[in-house]
Amino acid sequence: ELEIGYALIRLVDAKQGGDLLQRITMIRRQIALELGIVVPSIRIRDNVRLGPNDYAIKIKGVQVARGAVYPDQYLAMDSGTATGKIGGEPTTEPAFGLPAVWIPPGRKEQAEMMNYTVVDASSVLATHLTEIIKTHAAELFSRQDLNHLLDTVKEKSPALVEEITGGALKAGDIQKILQGLLEERVPIRDMETILETLSDWAGRTQDLEVLHEYVRNALARTICAQYRDDQGKIRCITFDPALEDTINRHIERSERGSYLTLPPALATRIVQAVAQELQKLTSVGYPPVLLCSAQIRMSLRRLLVPSIPNIVVLAYNEIVKDTHIESLGMVVVEL
Repeated sequence: ELEIGYALIRLVDAKQGGDLLQRITMIRRQIALELGIVVPSIRIRDNVRLGPNDYAIKIKGVQVARGAVYPDQYLAMDSGTATGKIGGEPTTEPAFGLPAVWIPPGRKEQAEMMNYTVVDASSVLATHLTEIIKTHAAELFSRQDLNHLLDTVKEKSPALVEEITGGALKAGDIQKILQGLLEERVPIRDMETILETLSDWAGRTQDLEVLHEYVRNALARTICAQYRDDQGKIRCITFDPALEDTINRHIERSERGSYLTLPPALATRIVQAVAQELQKLTSVGYPPVLLCSAQIRMSLRRLLVPSIPNIVVLAYNEIVKDTHIESLGMVVVEL
């Protein structure tokens, strides 16, 4: 649900030149193509309790994000290549947290000449909404959505669906694995590969974490394609092997999954060291990718995500042959 202040109604009203409804239709189509899920319809309503230029994004009735946009102005963002400062109202771009400035239309051309990325209010709101949907895709993926996906696969491979739903795994388990993939922004378009992998391994283990990692491995080509540049390279940071061994020794594995038993002080130092190394990637516009061994991938991601929500943690066995790795830094912590 999207709630808007009264000054933003014009963004929704086509008679006043508003194109937000059109953009939302495109967002839903884009996410279906990218992630393989159908986003529920998005309800838009005005809320007099919001400031005139404010908006709030809600999921299941609970606010998950808020921002403000100015329909008569443009947002100028410095992606690191701007050649100077431009006058305007300083702010933070809501979707990615970049420093930005609201500028009047008269300064748009000047900002573009100074290498700022300049976007209108409708684009700012639409980008923020897209990011929120991707971030919360796992929450939005319901049992009904799972049944719809299974019915689609059943048309082509009825035996596969019969095999997986006939006792190998419960529907709730399949849903949890798919939600786990969506949480890491792994597309679930290739349902046949996902179900085949689950069918192959579910007879040997019922541990959903282990099955999740097997599925990621099967989708390695898709995962690599998300972070590879035009030259087929993934820029990343890596982990000191001694530190990997220490983390691995502190992973307790049980029937209910695995959990990390690192001393709190060491855990904090690891998180800080990772955040520091990641700046080498993000400062030059690369995604925040960390490469580590498969044994610690999931536990390490759980440790890092609360402090570095957008981090991408890949395992060495998820890197396909035609992908080249370039490490821009190594996480080292004194043990």
